[in-house]
Amino acid sequence: MTSAPLSTPDQSWMPPFSPDEKVLDDRARIAAGPHPVFGEDRWDCAAMGLAANVRPNQVVVDFTKVHGPWRQVAKTIAMARLNPTHPAIFARGLYLSNRAAAVKTVRAAVDGLRYLEMWARDTGRPDHICEWSAADCHDYLADARGNHSVWRWRSAFDILHTLQDYGPLLEGGGLTAEVPAAPATHPSGELSTPVIPPNVVWPLVRACWTYIDVFAPDLLAARDDLDQLDALMDPPGARATSADIDQRLEQWLARPDAFIPVHVVTVGRGVKGAINWSGLSTLLGCKVGGISGPGGPARRRRVQDAIRAGVPERPGITATQPAIVDRPDDRRGPWCPGFELANVRREITNLRDAAYIFVGLMTMMRDSEIQGIPVGCLGTRYGAPVIHSTVVKDRGPGGQPDSWWISDPVVKAIEVAEKITLSPTRIFGSLYQGNQRELRSFDVHDEIGRFTSWVTAHSPDNGLDPIPDFRLAPHMFRRTMAVITANEPDGEIALGITLKHNATRALANSLTSGYGTPTPDWAREFRHQAQDVAAGELVADWARHTAGQPIARGPGATTFLAGLDDVTDKVADNPVKTGDERLLRDMLRDEFSTIELGPLNHCLGVTADAQCLKNLADEARGAGPLRSLCSPTTCMNSVITEAHMPVWLAEEADLTARLKDRRMAKVHRQRLQAQLDQVRSITRQEPT
Repeated sequence: MTSAPLSTPDQSWMPPFSPDEKVLDDRARIAAGPHPVFGEDRWDCAAMGLAANVRPNQVVVDFTKVHGPWRQVAKTIAMARLNPTHPAIFARGLYLSNRAAAVKTVRAAVDGLRYLEMWARDTGRPDHICEWSAADCHDYLADARGNHSVWRWRSAFDILHTLQDYGPLLEGGGLTAEVPAAPATHPSGELSTPVIPPNVVWPLVRACWTYIDVFAPDLLAARDDLDQLDALMDPPGARATSADIDQRLEQWLARPDAFIPVHVVTVGRGVKGAINWSGLSTLLGCKVGGISGPGGPARRRRVQDAIRAGVPERPGITATQPAIVDRPDDRRGPWCPGFELANVRREITNLRDAAYIFVGLMTMMRDSEIQGIPVGCLGTRYGAPVIHSTVVKDRGPGGQPDSWWISDPVVKAIEVAEKITLSPTRIFGSLYQGNQRELRSFDVHDEIGRFTSWVTAHSPDNGLDPIPDFRLAPHMFRRTMAVITANEPDGEIALGITLKHNATRALANSLTSGYGTPTPDWAREFRHQAQDVAAGELVADWARHTAGQPIARGPGATTFLAGLDDVTDKVADNPVKTGDERLLRDMLRDEFSTIELGPLNHCLGVTADAQCLKNLADEARGAGPLRSLCSPTTCMNSVITEAHMPVWLAEEADLTARLKDRRMAKVHRQRLQAQLDQVRSITRQEPT
């Protein structure tokens, strides 16, 4: 039941903006476009400039779905958001911002008001927001929480607070009832942007780089072959006679390098492995389908006779043949059967998608920044290669030019993308005709999914691992690589610079730190990588130990050697060559899953034996051994190998030389002698 009104609607209320007032002032107009005015019900704001990944219809603010007095409220708020320094706003005592809101933000506010109007109409609430009570607001928030998405619930808070904040511009002072504070967006510090799991990232990166490094030369050459064949076709308007086509066919079949093309992929009426009659027409220089017609059946019989006579069938129609690759199932073969028009178009599109994904991952650029990369974007800065593009987010109309330092593989990806784009201005655009869904470039979300599906569908013949099913989006690339970067040495500084924060923010801003916080999957992945590195270092120790060479000293030497013996026993039935490091690494990693390598010694990482953890609380012990408190000469986890011995011998020589000083105080001599005794307990110990 609705509470009593808190204020009375003003029957004479009119918005503080005149119907013929321009929505966009001259400062906001940076591009050609319409001149919307306040009295119109659709505002096309294209003149504010379109980010490279924005469709033209996404900068239109449509009020036609908001009705009655709600429409004037929506237009007033939208006008104020787009013109925050308007004199009429200052005259009402409002000083909320000096930067115009993005059209996306304005559209979200209009949608929020539309949802509020629908709920008010369905529940019998007043059309005048100034009549609403705290109970009305509470009921709306409860409905949004219980019956809609989290996004819709948070949007409900936003629109109610907006109606309060812009109250001086609205009828009756706007919403004067008390509205609860919006809940914290991320109360636990966890960001909402998903992180791509490791088992998806690694095959995705390998697939993208393989397309750029291995497949691209084949595809570009095959594309050029197709262009040359097109150039040899009969000119427009010309039509070869039946006798001429028969003669061309006979000449083709008589060539020593003759072949009959078969379809590489199934598309339309063409079935993979069946004779590609259109492709054969192209090879003969005829129009597509020219081999058919009145003499078609006889020509088809002639081709079948030639096949039986020994003329080979071959996938594709180009002279370029695909490179041979190593496949995941240990076979070798071409990464695709061959090249014809259908699969070259699809694979060239895949190549563009691979370059886009690779650039997004390796630069951490936003989608708008990647799609805004212009042709000729490569340059240098302080002697290092960079990409030039535009930062749009929080940079005002038109964005701000900026540059990103890049690695050589990214340079190669950009160079490949420039070779296949048809756009004179952008490298990530349409490859053929038209712009899909009116995008100025291409539909990223669709293309990423098509790329991963294609890679998986053609694995293992393409030499690539399948990519697990995961709904990928461009903003996940930035977040995922932030996690990886932040876990490298000095990663906070590198992350801040790459994300376009300055160095101070990189060190001080909790958002940067939170953005790079690993998920449980990635935490396990980083630990797994550390174990792989450790296992790789242990391969040489295993080889020397199996050859009977003494390799270890220290309190933990016996345990360490027993672990190496266990690995030897495991491979006794399946002999492993010393050079077969892959299998050895796996076995050594499993055997020494807690070992940590160090410059003075190896720590076996057994918590129960760790001298550094004695007399500590259980919470501290749960984190594992503390290398800063290591006692390498006494702890049962400590192993000293031959690789560590130069450091120990140098320490022994240094201590011995210092003890020759007869002027040294007795207490210092005792301390140094104790250190020398500890060092000699290692250097004088016979290795086992």
